[in-house]
Amino acid sequence: MSLDLSRYHLDGKDVLLIIPPPLFTKMPPLGPAYLTAYLKQQQCSVELVDLNILLFNKSVDNIKDLWSPDSTNSFYQAEIADIIFDKFNGELLDFIAWVIRSDVKIIAFSVNMVSIFLANKLAENIKAYDSNRIIVFGGAATYFIHPRELITPGFVDYFVIGEGEMVFLSLIKRIKKGERIELEPGIFPAKEVGRGTPIPAIPCVDLDLLPFPTYEEFDLSLYNNGNDYKPLPLLLTRGCINKCSYCIDHILWPKYRSRSAEHAFREIEYHCRINKTKAFEWNDLLCNGNLRLLESLCDLIIDSGLKFNWVSYAVIRSDMTERLCEKMKKAGCHTLIYGMEHVAKSILTRMKKFYTPSEIENVLRMSHNAGICTNVNIIVGFPGETKNDLDEVAVFLRRNKAYISEVTNISGFTLFPESDIGQNTACYGLSWDLDPMLFVDSNGLNRDARAERVFSFSKMVEDMGLRKSIVNQPKLNPHIALKEKENIDPHSSI
Repeated sequence: MSLDLSRYHLDGKDVLLIIPPPLFTKMPPLGPAYLTAYLKQQQCSVELVDLNILLFNKSVDNIKDLWSPDSTNSFYQAEIADIIFDKFNGELLDFIAWVIRSDVKIIAFSVNMVSIFLANKLAENIKAYDSNRIIVFGGAATYFIHPRELITPGFVDYFVIGEGEMVFLSLIKRIKKGERIELEPGIFPAKEVGRGTPIPAIPCVDLDLLPFPTYEEFDLSLYNNGNDYKPLPLLLTRGCINKCSYCIDHILWPKYRSRSAEHAFREIEYHCRINKTKAFEWNDLLCNGNLRLLESLCDLIIDSGLKFNWVSYAVIRSDMTERLCEKMKKAGCHTLIYGMEHVAKSILTRMKKFYTPSEIENVLRMSHNAGICTNVNIIVGFPGETKNDLDEVAVFLRRNKAYISEVTNISGFTLFPESDIGQNTACYGLSWDLDPMLFVDSNGLNRDARAERVFSFSKMVEDMGLRKSIVNQPKLNPHIALKEKENIDPHSSI
């Protein structure tokens, strides 16, 4: 059965922006929504097609599982793309033919670490029909070397590196003029893959200059299908005030910047009035990076009388107050997900987290006492972690069980080569060969031992009676797994 594309019109458009699967399906994706709003403001005609939600809503239950956040525990990222492309081969080939019949010259894909593989398949088929179409990839998966090289040989003409609004507009204008485009901040020609070094786009300093998304390009009824809960994503800030040793988010967003409370409130008011929104999920890395800004926004919401719920990630900080937590609750804060990650002092220090277990406890209790659902994330198997260190986390959870609504994410530690740890492996006492997932730390903890530690800890959380949401232990690249087996057993016939 073909996809219903009747609401989309490609002819005469400057660019087609495609959101390939898999991606979350609860609400429309914020990055492409911002990009589309900016292009339209600058008089650039764009058609956005959320292919991700169209295919998800056509899926049967067992295929829908591929969109689950923990699907990467069972399948390698490229395997997920292969399965989706196979299951929806007819629909995808029809979609490609529909694109080719149009006169749109620039076709852009917003990609993550999983969807980049399926986007590459779509790009391959488009290029097979018409090699003159210009293919652009943007999004988080284009920023670092590893995902770009995973799809080599690719079928991409340009990668947009970093914040895309202004850079992508410039790229579109120059393509239309037939200008020669070389490597420059934010633009990485695909011919440079393997030899050139991309330069990230210069971040927008004043976020109030960017128009907020209206989501008029999206059919909002398609999201969280069958559920009355219909949140919209919201972004108050970009970047992070911290530089945790394991994290790459502060590299993707190198400067912490905030919208004004008034600008953010105007967006909230718009969605409540026009889109009848009753809930928001903040996409900020942390909603409490600027406490004065957060309190000002809460004051505006309270004074307006608007009624809605919101959920956000937050950071542990000692200057959080009971008064602020109470204001947040009154302004609609339903849930805060704290990136606690650990409680052992030695591990917190190595993570470059500058708070103490007692400060964690104080923040969790203040949030809970204000009536906010208080969730935590935990990382298991951080380099140098001992069993005693992890036992400290268990003791902490038991002691504070009454103040914790959910352990939202239990993740086996992931080594990102671009992170501080990845760039300074010797300082953190670890080494790896073939793939960063196979790192071994100074205690001899390898991938299998970490997986067992994640499993045991997850079971302990469950036995404690704490609700848990996601357990992450991503599957290894099958090709790397074969090489690892060959290294262990040189006489293997595989």
